[in-house]
Amino acid sequence: MNTLAIELNEQLYKASPETLNMLSDLGKNIYYPKGILTQSAEAKSTSYNATIGMATYSDQKMYADTLFDVFNHLSSDEVFPYAPPQGLEQLRELWQQKMLKENPDLNASQISKPLVTNALTHGLSLIGDLFVDRGDTLLLPNHNWGNYKLVYTTRHQAEISTYPIFDQSGNYTTEALVETLDHFNKDKVILLLNYPNNPTGYTPTTDEVQDIVDAVKRLAERGTHVIAIVDDAYYGLFYEDVYTQSIFTALTQADSKNLLPIRLDGATKEFFAWGLRVGFITFGIEDETTQQVLEAKLKGLIRSNISSGAMPSQSAVKYVLEHPETFEKEIQHNIDTLQARYEVTKQEVYDDKYQNYWQPYDFNSGYFMAIKIKDVDPEQLRKHLIENYSIGIIALNDTDIRIAFSCIEKEDIPHVFESIAKAIDDLKN
Repeated sequence: MNTLAIELNEQLYKASPETLNMLSDLGKNIYYPKGILTQSAEAKSTSYNATIGMATYSDQKMYADTLFDVFNHLSSDEVFPYAPPQGLEQLRELWQQKMLKENPDLNASQISKPLVTNALTHGLSLIGDLFVDRGDTLLLPNHNWGNYKLVYTTRHQAEISTYPIFDQSGNYTTEALVETLDHFNKDKVILLLNYPNNPTGYTPTTDEVQDIVDAVKRLAERGTHVIAIVDDAYYGLFYEDVYTQSIFTALTQADSKNLLPIRLDGATKEFFAWGLRVGFITFGIEDETTQQVLEAKLKGLIRSNISSGAMPSQSAVKYVLEHPETFEKEIQHNIDTLQARYEVTKQEVYDDKYQNYWQPYDFNSGYFMAIKIKDVDPEQLRKHLIENYSIGIIALNDTDIRIAFSCIEKEDIPHVFESIAKAIDDLKN
């Protein structure tokens, strides 16, 4: 049991032991992690808040005018009724068309029609409900989003196994994943692939994707059931020459009966619409009966959980997909802004003057980048930056910090890294 859960249970025992005894096993095991959300809350008042998983301008959040204006164009029937548990049919069809357009190697016959979720975390939880049993192995990179543990370990009692995706010099590598898959000897594995990676902002190249897919296929052909969950939260935010289709597409080409690719994506980051909470689940399977059965089971899970997603949000996303002309230009403008910030960040973080302060991890996409800090504790550094420099960053572990360049203006990025270096000097001295 997590130490935070133990602390909460001890507090509840002192205040009301009767209530503690009423809790289910999950009720006793659940806790609120002191992770990104807690650290972001502590950094809320800083002048340079590089903690949040959103994209901002200096005075507001990034958004698309067409999406902001959409509610003036919806009818009452597009706002107030219940949506079906599986989501609006037109929205599902439009999102599938978008997926096929962006992934030319993908064929409509190879995939199910996307089901609508209450954004990606809901999708992760639904997949856990459907596929994860106590003791199953969840395979994650060392650098991963902390919420995976809450969803799959705390809620479903999966056992997490991790592997590095960077070598000692901070360069991305598939070697450890390929070796792990080639030596995996259990009947079932839940493999979670997240690119662009949160927290490091790395997307593999075409060759690297092929190395991963080949290893997954070898494992499946040895008889292991591989549930390959692709978390595409940051899909489309690519700034270098990388594999720009989803790795879900490459996995569908592997064509193994023991491999089930599952894609989770949504409007959250792709459309700069974090609060709308519109996501999708798509299965990489051809058999129509299998598609229908999995859809029915997911509809049952949604019905028994949130009943259905929000109608206004789904209608809004549907509207902009139906009116792409201006909307796509607005989204591209935001991506271009992020790319400009990325380029300044890359120039700064690899500057020779900082080589004694940190080691960057490869990054080429998304909202974030991560660095390995030298000689100081990341948590102490995080607090020192808030208190003395009005800068918010995320302490990831005992060695690394994450900086979200998505919410720092381009001209302020040099100041942020200069301040981090000064704060490291403060703590060393």
